[in-house]
Amino acid sequence: LFFSTPTTAYEILSGLVGSEMCIRDSAQRVREGSSRHERHAGHYLSKPYAVYRIDAAGQRVPYKQIMTRRQLLRDTDLSPRDLRRIDPTLGQTTNTPAVIVREDSVLVNLGVRIIICAEHALLLEPDTMMSMNFLEAWTQRQNNASTQSSSDGMDVLPFELTMVEAALQETCAQLENRLEHCARRYRALERKLQTGIEKTTFDEMRFMKQALVQLETRASAIRDEILDTLDDEDDVERMTLSSQATGTAKEEEEEEVQNLLEYYLQQTEAVHGATEALLENTRDLDESISVTLSARRLEVSKIELMLSIASFAAAIGAVVTGIFGMNLTSTFESSVKAFYLCTALLISSCIGMSAWLYRLCRRRNIL
Repeated sequence: LFFSTPTTAYEILSGLVGSEMCIRDSAQRVREGSSRHERHAGHYLSKPYAVYRIDAAGQRVPYKQIMTRRQLLRDTDLSPRDLRRIDPTLGQTTNTPAVIVREDSVLVNLGVRIIICAEHALLLEPDTMMSMNFLEAWTQRQNNASTQSSSDGMDVLPFELTMVEAALQETCAQLENRLEHCARRYRALERKLQTGIEKTTFDEMRFMKQALVQLETRASAIRDEILDTLDDEDDVERMTLSSQATGTAKEEEEEEVQNLLEYYLQQTEAVHGATEALLENTRDLDESISVTLSARRLEVSKIELMLSIASFAAAIGAVVTGIFGMNLTSTFESSVKAFYLCTALLISSCIGMSAWLYRLCRRRNIL
């Protein structure tokens, strides 16, 4: 015979609660597992980028689109390390020029951030003023090239070289505009110094020196980057992405690339040299201002010494007058006219002394 022990309601309730807890824990583990799967599947690579897409065939006008980081990497066949060199969201790439040549793409970060492939190009940060100027210059260049090739029968540069040249042209134009702005500020500062030295003059001098140092650093970095690209034979050879030429034709293409880079290398070198010269002139002007101020401080010290000697003599006279004035009597004390006469003489002497000191300071360019 088998006897079964009766089950109480409390034991049944405890079993149900335990089952519910197991079901809840398993559901939570499933959600955590799916979350980890999403992260491993590239959830963190879905950062959006606003880009302008420019087709090489020219059948469509450049248009704006939003791409995730994964889509951008797949579209351009780039590695994440290369993309970081021109990523606008990273602070270290803001002032770091880069021209990177890969097998299937060319990356340019010279103020204009662009990824160039054989069939299209992606312009990052399309809403900036420099990107808008680049698009306008590239469109005008394309129109001019099409008109010239149709009328003269001349060969047109490949799409990738056209994009690289447009980026270099816009970069050099920005450098030249900044240099011209600094040159205008320098000429205005020279005219202002001819009238006198004020506090605003020193502020303008400091700001202009900072702008020139930044411009010199920027021009030097761009020049070095172009020079490094020009010295790398592999980069020069791979820059014509769409080319299938061999032999002599390939050598002519490489020579064309070298001429293109050398031309803009000379442009950046000229801007760098002019910036160095202007910065040197600014430092010389700053030193001349310092010498002028030192000479004025010396004149002020001389005048202070003269006033100290005069004050000492006046003090001795006051002591002598005080000693004799307490022991000698005269009729001056009882004369009203003598009082007014002495007061007028004292006021006239003070005014005359002040006028003499003012003329002396003006003559010595202290005031």
